[in-house]
Amino acid sequence: MDKPLNLIILGPQGSGKGTQAQMLAKRFNLAFLGSGDLLREIAKTDTLLGREVHQTINVEGRHMRSEVISQVIKEKLHALPRDQGVILESYPRNLEQYEEFKKFWPETERGDYLILYIHLSEEESIKRMMLRKRLDDTDDTIHKRLELFNSLTKPMIEEMDKQNRVIRIDGAPSIEQVNEEILSKLNEK
Repeated sequence: MDKPLNLIILGPQGSGKGTQAQMLAKRFNLAFLGSGDLLREIAKTDTLLGREVHQTINVEGRHMRSEVISQVIKEKLHALPRDQGVILESYPRNLEQYEEFKKFWPETERGDYLILYIHLSEEESIKRMMLRKRLDDTDDTIHKRLELFNSLTKPMIEEMDKQNRVIRIDGAPSIEQVNEEILSKLNEK
């Protein structure tokens, strides 16, 4: 039996990775696990973890502690059927999370995975985030998140690139054009 398609989709905030992830999930019948969506759901709960997540992502604009998001993703993956392909959006986000991911991924018995990196200029990223009007998209948190992406996520992507897993996608064109580029490059793999 062929192993299911497993993807990780990464990019700066505003790059359209969530939109593309949902389109790919629908097209290939993949389970969609968006770290931002999962954390925003947890942040709404009146629990110790919910309050911590709310404070960290909504107030301070920082990434959640690596062990928290890694545990959430691991549990979600283990709850899915093994033959169900997955797309992980914005996880892992840094080298520490990537090391955690590499430890638990084989336990999922899902086979290999590819990484889609949607790159976008910082100016365009800021412009797009200002238009989407999320609670956690304030000028201050936007700049903090981009700083974190540049300092933590980009070095991780460079490390992933050494393993020849990264497919680079230009995030500047229209949603449809970006999707066409992704599908074309996936066909080549």
